[in-house]
Amino acid sequence: MKLLVLAAFVVAVSSGRLVSESNTDQPQGPWQVGKVYKYDVDSHTLAYLPDSAKTGSAYRARFTIRARAPGKLEARLEKPEHALVHQELRQHEPMQEELNFQPVLNLDKPFEISIDGGRIVSLTLPLGLSLANENLLKGLIGSLQIDLSTYRNIHTDHDTYDNDIKQGLFRKMETDVTGDCETLYSVSPVASEWRRDLPMFANVEDPIEITKSKSYGHCHHRVDYHFGVPEGAEWTGTAHSTKEEQLIKRSTVSRFLVGKNGPIYRAETTSTVNVSPLMYGKQQAEVHSKITVQLVSFEDDNQPEWEKPEGGREIQNLLYSLTPKQVTIDDSSSSTESQESQESRGEKSRPPRSLKPKRILAINKYIIDKQSEEDINSKSSSSSSDSRSAFVNDDVPNVNEPAYAALYMNPQPRGDKKQNPMNAQKLVQEMAQQLQNPNNMPKADFLSKFNVLVRIVASMSYGQLTQTSRSIEIGKNHADVMKADMWRIYRDAVTQAGTLPSFQLIRSWIQEQKIGGEEAAEVVAVLPRSLRYPTKETMTQFFDLALSPEVREEKYLNTSALIAACKFINMGQVDNRTVHRLYPTHMYGRLSDRHDSFVLDDVLPRLESQLQMAVEQQDSHKSQVYIRAIGTLGHRETLRVFAPYLEGKIPVSTYLRTQIIDSLRTLAKQRDRYVRSVLYSILRNTAEPNEVRVAAILNIFMTHPTGTMWQYMAEMTKTDPSIEVRAAIKSGIEYAAELQHPRYFELSRSAQAVRGMLSEEEFGKQHSIKAMMSHDRDDDEVGVLGVWSNIGAEDSLIPKSWRYSLQNTVSGWKEESTASLSVSNWHRLMNFFNEIINKNAPQSKSKTEHKFSAEKIYEMFNSKNNRPESAEASLFVDFLNQQRFFALGENDLKQLPQQLADMLTRFNGGYEKHSTKVVNKNKLAIMFPVASGMPFVYKYKEPVAIHFQIKNGQVNSFDNSGLNTNMDTELIFTYAENHDGSVGFLDTISNQYASVGVVGKVQFHVPLKVHVEMKSGDTKIRFSPIQPEQDVNIFHYSIWPYSANQKKDTLVTISQDPSTKLINRDSKTISVDYKFGQMFGTQYQFNGYSYSNDYKNVVDMFLSRSPLSHIVSPFGQKDIGQTHFNLRYLGKQSKGRGVTIAANYDTLYNQKQEGKMPVEATDMTDVSPSSPARREALAKRVASGIKTARAQVLDLSASFEGPQKLEYVFTFAIGRSDIDPKIQFALFGARNSEQHGNTQINSVGRLIRPKSVSTLNYAEALKQELKMPFEADIRYGQKEFMKIQGSAERSQKYAEELQRHPLSQQCLEEMSNNNFFQSACHKVLILAHAPDSVKLSVTYNPNPSIRSTAYQLYRILRASTLWQTEDNPQKVSPDGKMDVMFDVSFLSQTMTVGSNSKFGELRIKNIPIPRVTPGVLSTYRPIQPYERVLNYYTQHQFQPYCTVDGARVRTFSDRKYDYNLSRNWHVVMANKAEYGDDYAVLARRPSEKTQEAYISYRSQNGKHLEIEVGSGADSSNYNVKVFTNAKKISEGELTTYWDDSEESPILEYFVQPDNVLMLKIKEDNLRIMFDGQRLVVLSREGRGNNRGICGTMSGDRRDDYLTPFGLVDAPEQFAASYALNDENGDLKTQQYQTQAKQMAYQPRNQYTAILRSDENWQSSMQSDGSTFDDSGVYSSRSYSKKKEPCKMQKQVQYYENYGEICITTKPLPACQSYCNVEGYKMQAAQVVCRPKLDQQFITYRNQIRQGLNPKVSGAPESRQYRVPASCKA
Repeated sequence: MKLLVLAAFVVAVSSGRLVSESNTDQPQGPWQVGKVYKYDVDSHTLAYLPDSAKTGSAYRARFTIRARAPGKLEARLEKPEHALVHQELRQHEPMQEELNFQPVLNLDKPFEISIDGGRIVSLTLPLGLSLANENLLKGLIGSLQIDLSTYRNIHTDHDTYDNDIKQGLFRKMETDVTGDCETLYSVSPVASEWRRDLPMFANVEDPIEITKSKSYGHCHHRVDYHFGVPEGAEWTGTAHSTKEEQLIKRSTVSRFLVGKNGPIYRAETTSTVNVSPLMYGKQQAEVHSKITVQLVSFEDDNQPEWEKPEGGREIQNLLYSLTPKQVTIDDSSSSTESQESQESRGEKSRPPRSLKPKRILAINKYIIDKQSEEDINSKSSSSSSDSRSAFVNDDVPNVNEPAYAALYMNPQPRGDKKQNPMNAQKLVQEMAQQLQNPNNMPKADFLSKFNVLVRIVASMSYGQLTQTSRSIEIGKNHADVMKADMWRIYRDAVTQAGTLPSFQLIRSWIQEQKIGGEEAAEVVAVLPRSLRYPTKETMTQFFDLALSPEVREEKYLNTSALIAACKFINMGQVDNRTVHRLYPTHMYGRLSDRHDSFVLDDVLPRLESQLQMAVEQQDSHKSQVYIRAIGTLGHRETLRVFAPYLEGKIPVSTYLRTQIIDSLRTLAKQRDRYVRSVLYSILRNTAEPNEVRVAAILNIFMTHPTGTMWQYMAEMTKTDPSIEVRAAIKSGIEYAAELQHPRYFELSRSAQAVRGMLSEEEFGKQHSIKAMMSHDRDDDEVGVLGVWSNIGAEDSLIPKSWRYSLQNTVSGWKEESTASLSVSNWHRLMNFFNEIINKNAPQSKSKTEHKFSAEKIYEMFNSKNNRPESAEASLFVDFLNQQRFFALGENDLKQLPQQLADMLTRFNGGYEKHSTKVVNKNKLAIMFPVASGMPFVYKYKEPVAIHFQIKNGQVNSFDNSGLNTNMDTELIFTYAENHDGSVGFLDTISNQYASVGVVGKVQFHVPLKVHVEMKSGDTKIRFSPIQPEQDVNIFHYSIWPYSANQKKDTLVTISQDPSTKLINRDSKTISVDYKFGQMFGTQYQFNGYSYSNDYKNVVDMFLSRSPLSHIVSPFGQKDIGQTHFNLRYLGKQSKGRGVTIAANYDTLYNQKQEGKMPVEATDMTDVSPSSPARREALAKRVASGIKTARAQVLDLSASFEGPQKLEYVFTFAIGRSDIDPKIQFALFGARNSEQHGNTQINSVGRLIRPKSVSTLNYAEALKQELKMPFEADIRYGQKEFMKIQGSAERSQKYAEELQRHPLSQQCLEEMSNNNFFQSACHKVLILAHAPDSVKLSVTYNPNPSIRSTAYQLYRILRASTLWQTEDNPQKVSPDGKMDVMFDVSFLSQTMTVGSNSKFGELRIKNIPIPRVTPGVLSTYRPIQPYERVLNYYTQHQFQPYCTVDGARVRTFSDRKYDYNLSRNWHVVMANKAEYGDDYAVLARRPSEKTQEAYISYRSQNGKHLEIEVGSGADSSNYNVKVFTNAKKISEGELTTYWDDSEESPILEYFVQPDNVLMLKIKEDNLRIMFDGQRLVVLSREGRGNNRGICGTMSGDRRDDYLTPFGLVDAPEQFAASYALNDENGDLKTQQYQTQAKQMAYQPRNQYTAILRSDENWQSSMQSDGSTFDDSGVYSSRSYSKKKEPCKMQKQVQYYENYGEICITTKPLPACQSYCNVEGYKMQAAQVVCRPKLDQQFITYRNQIRQGLNPKVSGAPESRQYRVPASCKA
C-alpha cells in the first residue's frame, strides 16, 4: 500500500512539472515582435423578426496592432465610425454604402494588450475610456483571441490535439466579453478556396482553420441579469431534461484563418440569440452580432511611437464590465472536468456523472469532486447548467438607491435624474385622463405607458419617490375621479417597480397610515412577485412590518401582509431553486446567505408562538392565518412546528388539522422527502379522520412518491375502509396516468405502472377527487395543467374543501393561479345563514305534542354522538400575482348576520365604489452581453388593468322577507391586458435601444345601467347603456409585431414612436366588417383584419390549441402577423335605448279543469310580455282533463326600447298529476315588431304514461306492457305546421335481454327472500320502465328555408363517416310526410336512428349514447328524471333512499344488513335541525306479514304533521291517520293538506295502481313508499346528521355502524339499538339492545407520529454522522459509549457528503441516543471540510465516533445545526 501511495505521489509531481514546462515552451502566438498589423474591422449587431426590418447598428474602423515586445502589444482604433441601421435587408450584413456613418469619439486612443501566446492576459486602457467603450474593445480583442496552449484545458480522453500538424479538437475554459465558459476548439486544414477570402495573401503558405464554439451551459463566470424566469425555462444553456423547455437559444462561434506561425488573416465571431418575443412560439426573434476582422497588411514596425495617454488602468480579463472593480478569475479551478458547486454564489451545477467521488490527479494534490445531496436536490437536473462560480457585482442595490444594472445592464451614471419626478407626474396625469374614456385605452397605449412609468419609478431613489408621492397622494381620497385615479396608477407603479426604494416607500405609506385596509392589502399582496432583491434586510423588514401593531390592527391587511412576507421569504431565502430562478443571482450572487439562520432564529419562532397563542385562545381565525403563513414559508422546520397539533398533543379541531396538512403544499412542491414521509404516514393511518387523510393524498402526488408507495396506494383503493380515501387515490392515479406533457413524464409513468392494480369500484362526483388535466396539443408550445381537487363532505353533496389550480409554461410550473374554499361543516355553516333569514322573518316550530317527535327521540337516546363541530371556513385566492386569504372562525360567523345587515343598510342609502388596479401578471427580464460587447436585452411583461365604477346603487326591500327588491345601479367595468415582449440590445455607442417585438392587446369594456325588480315569482331586469348615444368599444383584440430603434429611456411608447416600423405584408389573410343587431333596435359592428396565416382556417386555429391555452396565451400565433379586431356598440346609429328581461314562474296546485285538451295549436290573442291572462289560459289548457292537476308555467320576455316596438315573448306550461297518466304541454312564442310584423309559434302536446306501473315489484314490471302514445301539433307563420304522432314502448327483445342481465338475476334472488327494493332491484326497475323503441310519424308543411336546411342536414348525415350509415334513395315517402324511428340498446349503449322522407330512407347505426340514458327516459314515477340522472353521477346519493324490506335493510349510504322488524317501534330516520324542519319516521312489524309506519314532521314555520300508517281490512286499503294544523284541501284519490304560509302542499298521499301507498311531505322533501310489508324512504334532509336504522346519510357505509351507544358490528344489535321499548315490546329485540350497550365501543381518532423514532432506530439512522435535511440544517448527536444519566453533553459533530468530511470547530449540545429530547433550537456552527482521503480527518472522524472531541483547524464555513434544548430520560 505504501508503494502505491509513493508511486501516485511521484506521478503527481512529474505531471505537475510537465504541465508547467509545457506552458513555457508555447509559441508566442500569431504576433511577431517588431511587426505591425493592420486590420479592417466591420461589426454589426442587428435584431429582427421574420419579415421585419432589421434594426441595430454597425461600426467600422482600422485596427492597428504593434508587437513591441514578447507578450506585449500596442493597439489602437483609427477612424472609428458608427451608423444606425433600421431597414429591410436581404442578408444579415448591412450594405455599408447605404449607411450614414458618424465618427465615434474617445475610441481612438492607444492601449496595451498583454498576451501569453494567443491568449489575452490583460489590458491597459486609458483612464478616460468609458466602461461602455471598454466593453466594445473587449469584444473586438476577444474576437482575435486564439489559445492553442494547454492552459485551462478540460482534460478528457476523447479530446486530442497535435501541435505539430496543427489538427485536433479540445475543450478549455476561456474568457471573453460574454463570459468565462467552456470553449470547444477545432483546428483543421482549410479548403483550397481560402484564397477567395484572402485575395491579398493568395501566395502565402496554406493557412489553417480554427473554429471556436462556446458552451454557455458550463461557465465559471458570467455577467448576466435575470428576473422572473419561470420554472422549467432554460436560458443559460441547452434544455435536456423533460422538465425543461428551451426559452432562449444562444451561441457564439468564431472562425479564424491563421498562418501556422501567424498571422491571423481573418477572424469572424458571431453571436446569435433566439427567443420568441412572447416567450414561447413557433416564430422567434433573433439578435445577430458579428465582428469581422480582416488583415490588410503586416510589415516591419517602422512607425513612430504613439502618444500614450497619461496614466492608465489595468483590466485583468475580458469579462463584461459594469463597474470599474476588477473580477479575478481562479484559473486553477477549471483545469479539470470536475464541477465544484459554490453555494455562496448560489449557482446550480451540472450533476455528477457518477455519485461516487472521482479522484483527479493534478498539480501535486488530489482534487475530489464533491457534490452534496443538498446540491443535487436544489439544482436542476439538466446538463445545461450554470457556472460553478459567478460574476459578483459589488454594486448591490441598497435601500435608498435604484438598481442601475437592472435597467439595461449598462454602466449607469450615479445620481438621480432631475426630470424623473416631472416625467412620472406627467405620465400619471396622462394615463388618468385616458382611464376616464376606456374606449381609447388600446389606441392610447395605456398599459404600455404604465410599463414606461414603472421603468421611471424603478430608476428613482427613495428621495425622489417620496417627493413624487407627496405631490400625487393628495388626490388619494379626492372626489375628483381623475385625481383619485392618478394616485391609484402611481401607487400600482411603485408596487410593480420592485426596487428597494419603492419597498421603503410602501412601508412608510403603511406605517404612516396613508394606505390601509383593503387598499394596503392589495398592495402588499403583490410584493412577493414584484420585489427583485430579496436581501436579508428587506425580508426581515417585510416580516416585521407584517407583525407590527399598525398592521395587525388593520382588517384584511394583517392577513395579506403576513402571508405575503412569508411568501417572499420562501422565494428569496428558503427555496434555493426560486432564489436562483427568479432573482439576479448571476449579477449580485445570492442576496442573502443560504446558511443564514434568521428564518429559524426569528421568523419561525415568532410564528410558532403566535399560533400557539391563537390555539390556546380558541381563535380559529388567527389559527388559520398562522397555519397558512407557516406553510407558505415552506421550511422543513415547519414539520416540527406542526407536529404537536398533528400528533394530538395540542388539541385542535379536525378542520385545523386538515388545514395544516393542506398548508404543506409548499414543501410538497419542493419534493421534500420528509414531508412525503409525513403525508404517506398520515394517509396510511386509518384511525385518522377522513378529511385529514384525503388532504395528505392530495398533496403527496406533488412529492413524487416512491414505487412502493405507489403500489400500496393502488392496493388501498380495494382495502381502505374510507370511501373518500379510496376515491381520492383512484382518481389521482387515473388522472396522473393520462398526463401527456413531457414535464410530467415521471409522474405519469409511475401512475401507469400501478393503474392496473386499482379497484373497479366506481365513485360519485361528490366524493374526494384529484383530477389533473393537461390541456395540451401536439403543436402547442404553451403547456397548461389544470388541477381540480376536493374533499368530500359527510353532511352535503358539496365538497367541504375544493381547489382549482392552473399552471402553465408562461407563468412557470411552480407558480399557479389558485382558488380554494374550505369549510368545517356545511350544516353548521348554513345555520348561520338561516339565522340571518330568521332574523328578518322570525319563525318557530309548533309545540304540539307528538307521540314520537324528533326532539323526543333525541332525548330518549341521549344523542351524545352528535358532537357539534366548530364552524370554520376559509377562502384562498392566488390570482394576478396576489395571494389573498380570508379565514372565518366561529366568532366571525356569529358577527356575520349583523355585518350583512349593516351592508344592506349602506346599500339602501345609495352606494358608490370606484376602483382601479394595474398589475403585471407576468414579467421577465434577461440581459447578457453578446460578442460585440453590447448587452442583449429581453423583456416580457403582461400588464393588466381592472377598472370599475358602481354609481348610485340602491337596494330597497319592500318587506322583511328579503325577497322583494328594487335596485338601480350604474356599472362601468373595464378589463385590459397586454402581452408585451421585446427582443433587442442596447447600442452603447449611440444609447439607442434597438428591438423587435410583439405587443398583444385585449380589452373588455362594459358600461351598463341595470334596474332590477324582484317580487315573489316575478323578476324584471332592465339593461341600458349609460350613455345611449355614445359609441362603445366593447371588445378589442390586436397583435402588433414591430421593429424599433428608440432612444434609451424614452417616454414614448413603441406604437407612438415615429421610428417604429410595423411588420406588414402584401395582403390580408382575413378581413371582416359585419354589422348586426338591427332587428333588436341596436347596432353592433364587428370589424377587423389579420395578416397572419393562422386565420386561413379559423376553426383549425382555435382547435389546434386547448381553450385554456388560448386564455393563458391569447396572442400565441404560429405565424406572427399584424391583427386587429373590434366589437363596437354603435350608439349613434342605434334606435334602441335598452332592453327589459322579465321572468315569471308559477305553480298551480289542485287544478280541476273539465273537458279534454284538444291537441291542436291555435294562435294566442294576448301576446304582451308578462301577461297573467296568457299564463292563466295556458295553465288551464294543460290542466284540462287531468285529475287534480298540477300546472307549472314559465314566462320569459325581452322588450327592446326604441322608437318602434319590439318584443320577444316565450311561455311554456306543463300539466301533470300523480294520479293521472297524462302529461300535457303548451308552448307559445312570439315576436311583436312594428317594423317586421308580428309572428307566433304555438305548440301543444300530450304524452300518456302507462296506466299500470310496478313501483316495488320488478317481476311484475317486466310482465306489464310499457307503451306510451304521444301526439303534438306545432304551428308557425301563416300556413306552416307540423303534426307529430308516435309512441314509445319497451320491446320484447329488450325485456328478454334485461331478464338475462346479472342485475336481474340478483334482484329475482333477493325477491325470493321477500326483499323487493334492494340496490339491484332499484336499478333494474328503472331499466324496466325505460322505453327502447320510439316511432314517429310527422306531417309537415314547412317554408322553403326550413326545407333547404333539412336537405342539407340529410346530406351531411348521409355522408358522415362518424357512424355506420345505410341509405336507400329509392324508398321515398310522399312530400310532407316523414317517419322517424329510434331504437336504443341501453345495455350496449348504442342507438340506431332511421328516417323515411321524400329524400329516401336513411339509417344510422351504432351511435354511442351515454350510460345515463335509461335514467333520462325511464318512466319510473317515484323518482323524477333529473333525480335519476344526478343519482347516476353521485352513486345514488343525490336522492338517497332507504328500504326497510321484508328481511333486509338498505341504508341511505347503501349499507345492507339482514334484520326483521319486531313489534317494537324502530326509528327508521330522525333528524332534528336547529334552523330547519324536524323529521322522524318509525316503523314496526306487529305481525309477520304486516308493517306499520309513523311519521312526525315539524316545519320551521309552525306547521306540523303526525301520521300513522297501517294496513287496512284488505290489502287494497290503507289506514292513514293525519293529525295536523294544516288545511285539507282535497281528498279521494289524492289527499292534500295545504301550507298557507308557503302556499304549497305540506302533505299529499295517494295509492298507486299497483297498490303502493305514496306519501309526499313538503313537496318532495320526504317521500314514503309503503305496501304494507315494506317501507321505502326517500329524503335529502339531514345529510350526515340522521339517526336510525337507515344510517346517517353521509354516503359512507362506514358511518352506518353508529348507534346511540357507540359503534356496534352485529346488524341485529345495530338495528335493535334504535328500537323503542315498551311493556309490550319484543323480548329478543330488548336482548339485542342490551348486547349493543355492552358491546358498543366509541369511535376514536388516533393521530400519526410525525418523524419520530425510538432509541434503536435513532441510533441506527445516525450511525454515519450528523443527520442532514434538504433545508441545509444538520442535527447534533452524542457518540458517547458510556451508559450515563440523561443530561446535556458537549460533542464535536461531523458529517460526510460525497467528497468531504466536515467537522465542527467546537463541541455542540447533544443528547445520548437512549434519551428523549424536549424541544430543539437552532445554533450556528463553524465547520472545516477536507477531502475524504485526508488521513488526518479520517482519524478525527474515528475519534468522534468514540465520543472524543478533537480540535480541527482550517478555513471555516458556516452551517446550521438543530441542537436539543434539554435531555430527559
